[in-house]
Amino acid sequence: MKRWILVLIGAALWPSALPAAEPQSKSLEIGYIESFDHRPDVYVLKTGDARREVAILAPVFNGDTIEVKDAYATLTLRLVGQEGPTVLSKANEVATITGQIPRKGFLSGVLGWTTSVVQLFDREQREQVSASIRDLGSEGGSQLSAPLLARPQTLLAGRRKLTIGWVSPLIVEVRILDGQRRQVASGTGSGTLWTTPEVDWSPGEYTIEMSASGETMRQSLHFIPPDEGPHLPPELGDSTVPEPLRAVAAGAWYAAANPALLLEALQHVAPDAGSSRPAKLLTVAFVDGKRPSSQPFGEQGEGNGHDSLRSGPDASAAPSIR
Repeated sequence: MKRWILVLIGAALWPSALPAAEPQSKSLEIGYIESFDHRPDVYVLKTGDARREVAILAPVFNGDTIEVKDAYATLTLRLVGQEGPTVLSKANEVATITGQIPRKGFLSGVLGWTTSVVQLFDREQREQVSASIRDLGSEGGSQLSAPLLARPQTLLAGRRKLTIGWVSPLIVEVRILDGQRRQVASGTGSGTLWTTPEVDWSPGEYTIEMSASGETMRQSLHFIPPDEGPHLPPELGDSTVPEPLRAVAAGAWYAAANPALLLEALQHVAPDAGSSRPAKLLTVAFVDGKRPSSQPFGEQGEGNGHDSLRSGPDASAAPSIR
């Protein structure tokens, strides 16, 4: 009889024991692959004895090993709790990756969706590079072209720098005027990006003028109070997640919310374009006027009272490029 009582008690406790055991058996990412500069097969990433695909924003787990087989190749990691990147080369031989283990995984939800978006742009650009090398500042056309400004843009007001992007030509004169046609910022941009000094942008209407090769194009910029703009998903404020990934996710989220927010999206990725492969991929895409075609989990860009920010495509669709 006592044996049957113990069996029944064990059966009653079994379901409640499952949730406690599950987190212990599930591996949590301690970081991700930020960039690599050779073909994926040059690198060997293993979790235990299983070899895994090397890709932009692929997760790295505690105890993973990474080997760089080419003397001229490098691979860059971003790890939880570390301010700077970790760069691996052939000199590291077979490196075992260890680090701070977060309480929960972070490459899910909007951050997991961001991974899919960045990997899609990465595949597209690698295919383009196989035909011709494309880098920031490499476009040499003479006709003034700025797909990023194909339609009026909405931005968040406040004291900040503002980065503008165009496709061609290489040198462009830029002026930004307020509603009274007073010049707020101006300069000569070389390459495909130009950034203003810090300006206290007040809510209201501005005009951007870009001139080159005898052509001038103008577009409207509408600045709104930050609390009237779309509300970013709260997980983007998680301090556990490395800051470069949060910035990239914010940029991708704004770009997907509405084409009128594409210039706002650029502000979140352009500052890191020189040091972060994901940020550079999105910078190039946004300057080219491309954006993710959907947002995750039905998130829509909702600005209080601003109907122009409430449109959004079917969030159930897989990410694609416009």
